[in-house]
Amino acid sequence: MSAPQLITGIAGQDGAYLAAQLLARGDTVVGTRRPGADAASLWRLRELGIAEHARLRIVELDAAQLDECRALLAALRPAAVFHLAAQSRVAASLRDPYGSARANALSTLQLLEALRRDSPASRFVFASSAELFGNAPAPQNERTPFAPANPYALSKHFAHGMTQAYRSAHGLHAGCAILFNHESPLRDPDFVTRKIAAAAARCALGAEESLALGNLQAQRDFGYAPEYVEALVAMAAQPRADDYVLASGVATSIRDFATLAFAAAGSLLIWQGTGVDEHAIDAHGRVRIVVDPALFRPLDAAVLVGDARKARAQLGFAARTDVAALAKLLVEAELLNAARFAQRGGVL
Repeated sequence: MSAPQLITGIAGQDGAYLAAQLLARGDTVVGTRRPGADAASLWRLRELGIAEHARLRIVELDAAQLDECRALLAALRPAAVFHLAAQSRVAASLRDPYGSARANALSTLQLLEALRRDSPASRFVFASSAELFGNAPAPQNERTPFAPANPYALSKHFAHGMTQAYRSAHGLHAGCAILFNHESPLRDPDFVTRKIAAAAARCALGAEESLALGNLQAQRDFGYAPEYVEALVAMAAQPRADDYVLASGVATSIRDFATLAFAAAGSLLIWQGTGVDEHAIDAHGRVRIVVDPALFRPLDAAVLVGDARKARAQLGFAARTDVAALAKLLVEAELLNAARFAQRGGVL
């Protein structure tokens, strides 16, 4: 039997899509989740129809504990470790920087050390983040200097550097995927793209409400998560490990993403006002989006847009779903969720 693929954070968006892709090609997959997590945490695996797959096994792991990492890697000797488990919210890192450091920085170090000691032939792919660039001039690529500006970015910076250090000092096949924003219907509901898509869907279904957003001018590079996960698999298959920016190369403001999402739901947004007084109304004059200063992030990067030419050339990576198609896909998924909820007797 071939060695399994190990995915930390399999219950997350990227972990679920990655598991589905690996299972589809015939691999055995072992996924980790946090100790004590309940069955509801695996909803994404159920959504993709793989929760009960015969070649999928879920185990608990506190990746910040070296002994636990060593025991798991010694038992599995996986072909590859895709380290996706993380505390992934900037706002949460500002409230609990220690928690982010433990989840993102320490866990990565412990996994790398466990690999060095117990499974050095395993290939390691670390999910890094475009937040490392901070306000560095766009577009950002693998040679752009990092300027992390929040606890989340700093924790990822440590983990990124450790991955590079274990590659150079110990010869591990270890690479960093510098992931720009990649979205899907499996995103947590409190991420801005899903918040916008869900609000657009509710308005299309007759809800009388407005959505509060923060910095409408912030520009991000939005892609479709399953396409980015394909690149992680390609990274593990490279003869030599390296680091890659994964991005669409197109910057879209939060304002423009909202406009696209509401258009996909059949509503034309008309923007009025400036600054914190800016808001959007629909064709009937109903206020659909307002600005809430409390939602602005301290030290928020103004423009994050990636240059993925290296990944295209070496991995065959392509961000095929443009931002308009992505917004439409998310809104359609929210409308489907609403229909399912109604069928179960729910009330919008």
